[in-house]
Amino acid sequence: MRAGIMLNLALIAALAGLPACGIVEETIVINSITPSQGSTMGGAQVTIAGRGFDSASTVVFGERQAAIVSVESTELVVESPATGGTTEEVDVIVTNSEGQTVTRIGGFTYVSMLAAVNWTSNSVGLLSVDSVEHTLAAFTGSPFSPQGIAPRGIALDEGNGLLFVTNGNSGTMMVFSVSWADGTLTAASGAPFTVNATGPVAVALDTSLKFAFTANNTSNGISAFSYDAETGVPTPLGTTGSSGTGPIDIACDSGTRLVFVSNHNTNTISIFSYDANGLLTEVAGSPQAVSGTSPVGIGLDNTRRILYIANSGSADMGGFTYDANGAMTEITGSPFASNGNGPWDIALDTSNGFLFVANSASNTVISFTYASTGVLTMAVGSQTGSGGTLPKALVLDTTHSTLFIANRTTSTIQVKTYDASGVLTDVTGTTDSGGTGPFNLSFMQ
Repeated sequence: MRAGIMLNLALIAALAGLPACGIVEETIVINSITPSQGSTMGGAQVTIAGRGFDSASTVVFGERQAAIVSVESTELVVESPATGGTTEEVDVIVTNSEGQTVTRIGGFTYVSMLAAVNWTSNSVGLLSVDSVEHTLAAFTGSPFSPQGIAPRGIALDEGNGLLFVTNGNSGTMMVFSVSWADGTLTAASGAPFTVNATGPVAVALDTSLKFAFTANNTSNGISAFSYDAETGVPTPLGTTGSSGTGPIDIACDSGTRLVFVSNHNTNTISIFSYDANGLLTEVAGSPQAVSGTSPVGIGLDNTRRILYIANSGSADMGGFTYDANGAMTEITGSPFASNGNGPWDIALDTSNGFLFVANSASNTVISFTYASTGVLTMAVGSQTGSGGTLPKALVLDTTHSTLFIANRTTSTIQVKTYDASGVLTDVTGTTDSGGTGPFNLSFMQ
């Protein structure tokens, strides 16, 4: 009996040092991570709620250290590190000053996005891109409404998460804020915005000075806007004639402050300079003849100052170099055969010197190489099907050597990868564009 009493006393003494209810609390804990998804470019402010944090805590996303923004004992705010463009799910690891560590398995997911402008169904499809498997999947809320008819032009201010879409038959421009946290597009306050012109079919941005320029196909003009970097709300700066008829595509070189416009009906390119206030002035020598017929899509290499243009009527591509003042010189051998009919859009991998052209009437995509001279050489074995019919748009993920193709008639997106020679290989299957009649694409990493 006495031995039992002594044992109970010892047990009571041992329990005296424990918290109420006899439960030992973990010293460092993660309760939640908000948001739990973000861009591969990093920079998202992420809140980690829990306990046991202190001023010397460190946070790692996978193997990349996150910058600490603020610290409380129950909350850490950090900036997500970049992955170099790779989509992946990573563990989030927090370590405090005492060396205590807690891990949230798969705590953060890095995503890339593809936006598809669907001309026929008046919608914008938004898809998640898996950069490793090269596959696409629609976000839950997709598609989104551009609040207009016949959306066609698209441009991205990636640094500020703003997506611009022109509604060709409504004379308006839509601006969306892109949410990486949940894959949604939110219309800017007051959207859609009047372009004060008819038939805006394309838009180009100077993301450094925050200017947007639209090519207005019906009224034959170029409209200029400044826009707010945070909200995306545009302010009209005026409209200028295109010096040609049927402007159909537009490209901006922000380094030289030049805007190039393809004039489909007059077989020319108009060239404008603009000042720090966004005022457009047509340069000497503009418009430039394209040595082909029915010019449409423009491909611009700002580093080498080379411009390519797809001539849909003559089944070729014009090539030009240009100087800082916008004076253009046709490249030797231009125009270059597109090796198909109805070339419509061009995409450039400027780092590797690759050009891809979509031949809409042939349902093919052809790859070419080019060097500093701009002369095009068709890559051996490069001709490939578009994965559908009437391909109208191309966009690249150059980090992962991936090409996305919008097929208008079949309302699908085909994904292809390309090798060190520019030769394309199909990724199995196609993905619905989130509507009908996709006419343009934008890639966001």
